Amino acid sequence: MTTAPVTPPSLATGDVLNAETWADFEQRLRHDCVGQGVRSHGTAAALFTVQAKKIDYGFEVDYAEGRVVRLEDRTWFSPKAYWSELDRNEKACLNRKAQDFCDCKFMHANEEDQWELLAELEDHTVTGWNTRWEIVNSHFTKDAAEAFIRRKKHDYGEMRVRVESQYFAWEFEAIKTAILDGTLTYSPKLQK
Repeated sequence: MTTAPVTPPSLATGDVLNAETWADFEQRLRHDCVGQGVRSHGTAAALFTVQAKKIDYGFEVDYAEGRVVRLEDRTWFSPKAYWSELDRNEKACLNRKAQDFCDCKFMHANEEDQWELLAELEDHTVTGWNTRWEIVNSHFTKDAAEAFIRRKKHDYGEMRVRVESQYFAWEFEAIKTAILDGTLTYSPKLQK
């Protein structure tokens, strides 16, 4: 029986705040904001944002990243992908329309004709799409941002970590500085 590797407790993975997890956090913060990690993202005033990829529809095709055909809540990003989900009767019907339109079967038509045929189908919409990246969460350290992605990728789909400069976020920078210079430290709660 194979067991999963044991990872040390960390605030990045949701473990409780205690002396051990605080020390780990301080070490990761130091690495990312004043240590070797700064070289990889170029700012000591780093805030690590997790962004999720979103696709917006309804753009003019000439001003979009690509085209899409939509039917109710289904979406296909190419005529080939649309074709692959049709049953035999639907393919035969689309082939007849293609023969009338461009004298060949649908999959032998050029892509521009395929898109035009799909746009003419009842209840189908062919439109442009563009991607954008939406901030989902923010973290003090890169490890915490990456741990969030591992934990939540099934909820958000494609995600990435980006570094934002918090140079003028004075409260954020003051807290981070206080942690790094030892002014703000971990102190266990006194037991009554």
